[in-house]
Amino acid sequence: MNLNYWPEIKDYLPVIVVLISAVIAFVSNNRHKDLDRFYKNAEENLYNLIEPMFFKIDKIEKINDKRHKIEAIRNYFNTYNPEKINISKLGNRELIDKFLDSHKAFHQYLTEIDDESLKTLFRKIGSLRFSLDKEYWKLFETIYKDHNWFKKTVGMNYLFRLFLRISVFIESTLYAVTWILFVCIGTLFIYANGPGSPINVDDLNQELKDLLAIFLIALSTLYMTMAINLMVTNDAKQKKTFSDYATAGVTYLWKKASLKLRELKREKEIRKEERESAEILEENDETERR
Repeated sequence: MNLNYWPEIKDYLPVIVVLISAVIAFVSNNRHKDLDRFYKNAEENLYNLIEPMFFKIDKIEKINDKRHKIEAIRNYFNTYNPEKINISKLGNRELIDKFLDSHKAFHQYLTEIDDESLKTLFRKIGSLRFSLDKEYWKLFETIYKDHNWFKKTVGMNYLFRLFLRISVFIESTLYAVTWILFVCIGTLFIYANGPGSPINVDDLNQELKDLLAIFLIALSTLYMTMAINLMVTNDAKQKKTFSDYATAGVTYLWKKASLKLRELKREKEIRKEERESAEILEENDETERR
């Protein structure tokens, strides 16, 4: 900075400080208002629309009898009719599209009443249920993300609570830092050892070693803070883990496979009954001819 201009800048320093403070206050106030509006809309969407829609369609998905399932779908769309309720309160364009697709598939089935339109309807209902499930848990995690944290730390000594807050901050920061370092290491490694690399790569290899050392230190610190946070405030983030999604996926595939096996078994029994009926008719015809 050229100090020759400092006397002139010093005269305007109070104005500059006021302008910067005003900008910070304006941005902070707008952000606070946006967050308040977001949480208000999220709670209204979750409690009044998404939660009842999700649990009702989840109940429909568990119905095996086709006739009862179709009747339940009819009642579902009578309750959640786009002409009677504000579907826009779902707050998610993809979710709205899937709801409208399911509604359209239901009316398509009522018009045609065939197996193909019925399969399409059930597929659309399953897709809508999946999207409602995802949206429900996202809003739940957003609204209640700090619920377990305060529940487990409200009676804790304030120094320990401060230490845990710092530990959570370090975990979140190092999570991003380790990924950035990982990408940088991979990029530098490809540049130093890949085709078209510079002739003298000693400096690059040294930088690569330094980045790798920093990455290992950051990663070990990240795992340490994760272990502390997990031990003291388990499930504080209220998020589904990978094992939860894997279990749900396996369960879904198992149900689909079981249903398919039952359908194949039933078709086999029907074909057997038809063959037996045909054989009985042939025997009766031969008896009559004799």
